[in-house]
Amino acid sequence: MNRKTLSRIVLFAALAAAIVAAYAYRDWLNVAALEDWVKKAGALGPVLYMALYAVATVLFLPGSVLTLAGGALFGPVWGTLYNLTGATLGATAAFLIARYLASDWVSRKASGWTKQLIEGVEKEGWRFVAFVRLVPLFPFILLNYALGLTRIGLVAYIVASYVFMFPGALAFTYLGYAGREAVAGGEGLIQKGLLALALLGVVAFLPRLVKRLRGGAPVKANEKISCAELKHRLGRRHDDIFVLDVRATQDYSGPSGHIPGAINVPLDELPRRLSELEAYRDRPLAVVCRTNKMSGKAVQLLRETGFKQTLLVDDGMVGWQSQQGQVLPAGQENTCTSIPLPGSASAGTGKTVTIIIQNAPYKGDNKAWHALRFAGAALIEDMKVRVHLLDDGVQLARRGLPVPADAVDLEKLLTELMECGLEVRACGMALQDCKLDRRGLIPGVQQGSMKALASWVKESDIVLTF
Repeated sequence: MNRKTLSRIVLFAALAAAIVAAYAYRDWLNVAALEDWVKKAGALGPVLYMALYAVATVLFLPGSVLTLAGGALFGPVWGTLYNLTGATLGATAAFLIARYLASDWVSRKASGWTKQLIEGVEKEGWRFVAFVRLVPLFPFILLNYALGLTRIGLVAYIVASYVFMFPGALAFTYLGYAGREAVAGGEGLIQKGLLALALLGVVAFLPRLVKRLRGGAPVKANEKISCAELKHRLGRRHDDIFVLDVRATQDYSGPSGHIPGAINVPLDELPRRLSELEAYRDRPLAVVCRTNKMSGKAVQLLRETGFKQTLLVDDGMVGWQSQQGQVLPAGQENTCTSIPLPGSASAGTGKTVTIIIQNAPYKGDNKAWHALRFAGAALIEDMKVRVHLLDDGVQLARRGLPVPADAVDLEKLLTELMECGLEVRACGMALQDCKLDRRGLIPGVQQGSMKALASWVKESDIVLTF
């Protein structure tokens, strides 16, 4: 057993013993006793009170009793300050204890609500802490320890806790103050009681308010597109609607698949990747997730940042599959390294280029590579690009082609270009000579013929041979 492990065991044992002792003498924690201790401490009374509050928080003693006592002893203003400071100190201590004792182990073994808590913090950071402070989803003391198991920074945790615990601290402190005034027969009892109840009502309403703010305003009917309409528009030759999938990468690439042509930008990455969508600022952009939750937030973000024709795909991937819309399964992801520009090959608004590749990939002259480089550049320049593979060039369409050391993965590059609108055909006779069939080809490559090539050449503005 190493020294670090031993120190953790000793600390854990000491903490457990302190909690047991505190629970056994919990009856000492009452307003009368607190008032006596504070008076005896003189000017240090508030410091003693905040220290007691912090220790009580660490030792699982009821914080509500202390909060009410703070209002009774110090009044609504100073009582709120002392309660809030003591609670934050105690929350910080519990946070550090949990992080030191068990964070490594929990990160490996986390499941259930603990895993959800960790994932929530990792996704939203301090905003998640703010939310759970405002909305009492978990008991206060237990939450302090639980948050210590996450990876949130200490400063962010302290600031978010202090600021967003204020409404609850104010409400309960004032309730303690109003109760003390009632017992003492003070003036304005009705007003003070009503104010205390109003503050408690505000705190009780906060969960609904926060939920509403987090969800944002609902997407309007004219900002939606049905799955049937999206399917129809994607089938039209000259419609430049673009599909943005904001699900997590593992869902986009998972068993449920994704809409062909959709590019994946997860919702949490969207704010910093808006520049990639700049060309679609004034063009139709359909946003999809599994249902409507994440896509609704994405639509709001995009419209707030100037994307005028952003549309929410109603019912998401669930609705798309119910409409029997085509999906690409796992292993056939749209891996285009840059989002295709509107008016590129798929829109058919530029010149048409046919590229004939005869050389095998990875030969010393790198002609196949240069041909694909040109194809990518032509797509960006608003051209419709077609590639016909002849002779040894059909090897470029072979699935699982070995990649030499320090060479570009041409299979990956070809797949990316096809996702961006490139059409590829391989000569049927050349495929036979190379003993290749459709099962051995990269998905999306079609079998071609000289007649088909002649048709392409006839329709093309430019024909190049590599």
